[in-house]
Amino acid sequence: MSVDDRIYKELIELVRIPSVTGSEGEVEIARHIYDSLKKERYFMEHPGHLNIVPGPDGHRHSVVALVRSSLNVSDTVLFIGHLDVVGAEVYGDLADKAFDPEALAQAMASRPMDGQARADLESGNWIFGRGVMDMKCGVALELDLLKEFARTPSLFGVNVVVALVFDEEGSSQGMISALPFLADLAEQEGLHFIGAVNTEPTDAGLPGAPGPGYFLSTMGKALVMTYVIGKEAHGGSYFGGLSASLLQSFIDLEIEARPEVCDVLGASVTLPPFVLNRECRQKEVYSVSIPHLSMAYFNVFTVTRTPGDVLELFKEAAGRGVKKALDYIDASYKEMKSFGYAGAARERADVSIIDFAELRRQAARNYPGDFEGAEREMALKLKSSGKDLREQGIALLEWEMSWRDKKGPAIIIGFLPPFMPHRSNYGRTEVELRFNRAVEATVSYAENVFGRRLMECPAFGGLCDLSYIGCEIDEGERQTLKENTPGWGVIYDLPFDLMEKLNMPIINLGPLGRGAHTWLERLERDYALGELPQLLRQFLRELAREGH
Repeated sequence: MSVDDRIYKELIELVRIPSVTGSEGEVEIARHIYDSLKKERYFMEHPGHLNIVPGPDGHRHSVVALVRSSLNVSDTVLFIGHLDVVGAEVYGDLADKAFDPEALAQAMASRPMDGQARADLESGNWIFGRGVMDMKCGVALELDLLKEFARTPSLFGVNVVVALVFDEEGSSQGMISALPFLADLAEQEGLHFIGAVNTEPTDAGLPGAPGPGYFLSTMGKALVMTYVIGKEAHGGSYFGGLSASLLQSFIDLEIEARPEVCDVLGASVTLPPFVLNRECRQKEVYSVSIPHLSMAYFNVFTVTRTPGDVLELFKEAAGRGVKKALDYIDASYKEMKSFGYAGAARERADVSIIDFAELRRQAARNYPGDFEGAEREMALKLKSSGKDLREQGIALLEWEMSWRDKKGPAIIIGFLPPFMPHRSNYGRTEVELRFNRAVEATVSYAENVFGRRLMECPAFGGLCDLSYIGCEIDEGERQTLKENTPGWGVIYDLPFDLMEKLNMPIINLGPLGRGAHTWLERLERDYALGELPQLLRQFLRELAREGH
C-alpha cells in the first residue's frame, strides 16, 4: 500500500469516530489510537513508551507515544495534535453523514454551495467532512510517521514523541494535563527536546491562504470578562435605575471590532477583540424590571500584549463606555422632560471600575470569617458542579460581589479560562538557530523536489496547543493573570514552571484546507497525502543533520 493510500485509510478511520469535544467520541478515539499503536512490535517490546494520559476529569485521555532512534541519541522532536472536533450541527440534515467523507461527498453533489466549494467538490481532489482538515489529517500524518519509525528505528537521527490530546477546541485541558507527563518522560528517558511540530492546517492559522505554508509563532488568547452591576428599578421608573445591559452595550462598542485595539508584531496582526458570550444574569423568570446585572466575555488575540496590558486596555475602554452611556441617558432624560415626562427623577450615578483582584481584596476585608477557606470551599463546589469552566468563574465572582466596599454600580474586569500565551521562535539560542536552519532546508527541499513554494506565515491565528510549549510570560505578569482569574488554582490553572521547562522552538507545518468549523470543511488531497508526509520526514532528517 502506498504512503498516500495508507494515510487516507487512517484518515477515514479517524474521521468516522465522531470525537466532538466533550463527547464519548473523544474517549473512543483515544482508545482506538492506543489500541492501534499497541499492535506494533516496537510497543510490544517497549510498553512503557506507549501511554494513556488521563485528563483532570479522569474520563477523557490523551495518547503519548515515544519511539527512540536506534542511533542512541537524546535529541527528540515532539509532535502534537488534537483528537477533538467541533460539532456537526451546521450540516443540518446532512449531520448524520458529516463523519463519513465518502457518503457526504455523494450527498453534497445536489446541494447548493459557493462556486469555490463546488469546484473543489467536483475536482475529486478535496475531501469533505467534519474534522478532515481540523485536524484528523494532521493526526493521521503523525501516526503514519510514528508507525513507520517504530518499524525502522534507524530511519531518523532523532527520537520522536507524539502527543495526541483531547479538548483543544474547548479549553486545552488535554495539552495542559499532558505537560507533567511529558516533563517526566523527558527526565526518565534522558530526552532533550529540540523542537515541537504541530500539523494544524494552514487555513486554520491564516484563513484564505492561497497555498500551504508554515508558522514559526502562534497568537495568544485571553478571555476577558466585563461584569456590569447597574441599579435596580421597576421598568416604570426607568430613569430611577441604571440598566446594566445599556452600560454593557456602550462598553462593547468601545472594544468589539475596533481596529485600534488589535495587537501587532511585524507581519502578525491580530483581529480586534469580539464578544463570545453576553447575557443579563439575574432574571430567571419574566418581570418588568431593569436588568441590573450583565456579563460579557471577549476573545482577545495577542502577539505582544501581556495580561496587565489587556486589563488596562479593558479598564480604559470601560471608562469611555460608561461615560458615553451616562451622557446618553442624561440626554434621553432631558428630552423626555421636554415632552412633559414627570416620572422618577434622574440621578447620575458614579460607576466604579475595578479588576477582579481588587474585588477579591475588598471581599477578603469584609467577609465575616475565614474568607480564603470559604472561597476555596465555594470554588471546589463549583468545580464539582459539572458546569462550564467559564460559568464556574463567573459564579465565584458573583459570590464575592456580596462583600464589595460599595454597593453602587460597578464594572468588574477579569479573566476566564482558557488563557493561551503567544509563542514565537525568535532564533536567539543555538537550539532555535538550529531549528530555523532545518526549516530553511526543508523549504528548499519542497521547492527543489516538488516545485512547491512554502510561504512563511505570520503568527498562527487559529489558536493552537503550541501556546503551552514554552513560556514567555514573566513572573509579574503570571501573578497578574492569577490574581484576576476567579478560582485560579482550583477551577483553573496553568503549569507555568513546566511550560518553561519544556521550552523549545515551534513550527506548525500542516495540510491545506478550507472551511474550518463550517459544513464545507474540506482538505486538499494531493499536498496533504503526497508531499507533506515527505516534508515532515525531511524536516526530521534536517534537524538530525544540524545536530551533527
